[in-house]
Amino acid sequence: MGVLLTSEVRRIFRSPRFLIFTVGFPLVYFLIFSGIYAQGPDAAQALVALMVMMAAFGAISASISTGGRVAVERGIGWNRQLRLTPLPGWAYLVVKGAVAMIVTLPTLVLVFVVAAVVKGVDLSALTWLQVFLAAWLGVLPFAAIGLLVGLFATADSAQGMATVTMLLFSLLGGVLIPPQVLPAALASIAHALPSYWLVDVAMGQALGTGIPLEGVAVLLAWFLVIGGIVAVRYRRDALRV
Repeated sequence: MGVLLTSEVRRIFRSPRFLIFTVGFPLVYFLIFSGIYAQGPDAAQALVALMVMMAAFGAISASISTGGRVAVERGIGWNRQLRLTPLPGWAYLVVKGAVAMIVTLPTLVLVFVVAAVVKGVDLSALTWLQVFLAAWLGVLPFAAIGLLVGLFATADSAQGMATVTMLLFSLLGGVLIPPQVLPAALASIAHALPSYWLVDVAMGQALGTGIPLEGVAVLLAWFLVIGGIVAVRYRRDALRV
């Protein structure tokens, strides 16, 4: 399992497309938006908000797009080959989920470092650690969602489905658009999405407002439900071979 995890991570980090779209874009967006919106007496709080939102956007994008690779592997028969090895099915899913979590790290670290060094975001060491852990662990539901996309999509449709899924969660969940400006109906939807609470929990750590139990419950529910669906779908997919 360790060998498969290492090879998967190396393959992804060697992809220029991954580095550009999931690491470069969130950083560029943060620099642009912070230069436009982080002005006036609330500039410090706006910087923190933009930092968390753009880091979350990159992490969501990286985790979902990584899961989409499963569709390509299913298309070329790689999954069937792995089933002939001693590697159990649950280990394959765990490896894919772990890869999705690992590839979010560069985006989170880079956005946070640039926010601190270039934009002067000043947090204590403990607060930085709390924000990072909240943002990283909040990606768990999206690692499962990415796997779900990969198990239902085809090799041709995987990229499009992953992109649409990522944008829907980012837009409706208040990652790219603050939920305060959304209509009431869409704001209600946002509160039921893991993307909203990923940002809210991480923001709470940055601002010292604590961890909302509702947010933890929503994130955990999404992870468990989607994870269960992924397990059932993978088992059915294996039975067809």
